[in-house]
Amino acid sequence: MTTTMPDRPVSHRLLTTGSALPDALGDAIDDRVAEVLDDYLAEGRLDGRIRPRRSPAGLATLVAAGVAAVLLPWCLILAATLPSTYQANHWKLAWIGLDCGTALAAAATAYLLHKQDIRAALTSVAAGTLLLADAWFDVSTSAPGLDHTLSLTEALLLEVPLAICAFAVATRALRHSGRTARD
Repeated sequence: MTTTMPDRPVSHRLLTTGSALPDALGDAIDDRVAEVLDDYLAEGRLDGRIRPRRSPAGLATLVAAGVAAVLLPWCLILAATLPSTYQANHWKLAWIGLDCGTALAAAATAYLLHKQDIRAALTSVAAGTLLLADAWFDVSTSAPGLDHTLSLTEALLLEVPLAICAFAVATRALRHSGRTARD
C-alpha cells in the first residue's frame, strides 16, 4: 500500500484539521506529534510509504517455521520409505564423532563457565543436545536383549540426567547475565 504526503509539513495539516482534544493538553499533544512527524520527514525516515517492519528475530522465526513445515512431511516420507535395516560403512566413525563432539562441548562449557563467559550457555545447550542425541541413538540402534537394556539404563541414569543438568546450567547462565545487565 502506498500513501502520498502533501508538500507542506505535517504539522500544518494536523493543526488545521482540528484537534481531537479541544483543551490545552490536547493542543500540546497535537503540537508534539506534529514535531515528531516533522523530524521523521526531515530525517527521511518517513517517506509516506507504509511497509512492514522486519526484524532479525522476525526473519529467524519465519525461517524456523519454514524448516519445521518442510521437515514434518519429510519425516513422514522417511518413515514410509527407509529400510528397517541398513549396513553403515562408517559406524565406528559416527559414534566416535558423536562422543568427541559431546566431550568438546562439555569441555568448552567448563572453560567458559570458569571464565564466567555468557557463551557457556550456548556450549551447554549444545552438550545437552548431543547427550540426548547420543541417548536416542544408543537406545534406537541397540540389539534386542541385554544390549538394549544396557543402552536404556545408560540413557535413563546417565545421558538424560546430564542433558537436563546442561540445560539447567544454560538457563542459570542466561538468568545470571540478565541480572548483571540490569544492575
